[in-house]
Amino acid sequence: MSVYTDGVHLMASSPDELHAFARKIGLKKEWYQDHRIPHYDLMRGKKQKAIQAGAILVETKQLLRSMR
Repeated sequence: MSVYTDGVHLMASSPDELHAFARKIGLKKEWYQDHRIPHYDLMRGKKQKAIQAGAILVETKQLLRSMR
């Protein structure tokens, strides 16, 4: 599973991976943003939880490049 965060956004290689990971760290599916680049916004305190659960911390520019 490839899940990435810049500390503010959470993205993954596929929507299924993203939803599964989001559930794992306590994000609600209704928070999913199905825009040009599907993602979840990380609320306060979820950045550390995402990283501890295995999300790869990257810079915002790198995150956006990899998801296009």
